[in-house]
Amino acid sequence: MLVRDYMTRDVVTIEPDARLSEALTLMRARHVHRLPVVEGGALVGMVSEKDLLYATPSHGQPMSWVEASANAAAMNVASVMHSDVVTVCADCPIEVAAAIMADHDIGALPVMEKPDAKTIAGIITETDIFRLFVTMLGSRAPGVRASLEINNRKGALASLFNRIVEAGGSVVTVSSFPATSPSRIRIVLKVADVSQEALRALLKPEETVFDLRDVVPEQHGPTPAP
Repeated sequence: MLVRDYMTRDVVTIEPDARLSEALTLMRARHVHRLPVVEGGALVGMVSEKDLLYATPSHGQPMSWVEASANAAAMNVASVMHSDVVTVCADCPIEVAAAIMADHDIGALPVMEKPDAKTIAGIITETDIFRLFVTMLGSRAPGVRASLEINNRKGALASLFNRIVEAGGSVVTVSSFPATSPSRIRIVLKVADVSQEALRALLKPEETVFDLRDVVPEQHGPTPAP
C-alpha cells in the first residue's frame, strides 16, 4: 500500500499573493482545512484554516469566519503560510506517511512524485489514513471480532489460522500490536463463518481472550460476548 494509491490527486491549491479572505472562501467552498501554496507550479508553503483564523486574533483568541474574512482581507497568504513544508513521496509506504504525520503533529502531507521534485502530485490527509484504517480492520465487514493475546513465536499465528479454517471459518482481517511482554503479542481478528462459541472453543489455553463480539455493520455498535 503506497501513498499514491490513497492520495487525492485533484489538489486544491492557492498562490502566495492571494488574500487571506480568498483562502478562507476557497476552503469553505471546497470543504478543505488546509491548502498547499504553489508559485510558478512549485510548492512553496502550506496554510491551514487555523493559520488563517489566528492571523489577526482578537485578544489572543481565534476569530470567527466572518470576522477573519473582514479583518484579514488586506493580508496575503505568504504572510502566514509555513514555508518549511513536510512532504512525502508518492511511492512511500502508507504507514510511513502516517508515522510522519504523527511525529510532526500535522494533518496532511503534500505528495511529491519524487523526493527532489518541486511540483505537487497530490495530498494525503489524516482522513485518508482513517479510511484506510477502517478498511484494514474490516470495520464494515460482518463477523466475529476477537481481541487476543498469543505467544510471540514462529507458527503461533499460523496455527490459530489453521484451526479457524478447519472449523469452517475464514480470517477477514488481522492486526498485531505489541504486548506487555516481548514473549507475547496482541492481535485483533475479524473472522467470518464461525460463531463466538466455536471460536472460543478452538483457542488454546495460552491464547488469552480480551474481547469477543459479533459485528453487524448495519448496527451502530457491536454486540459483546456475554
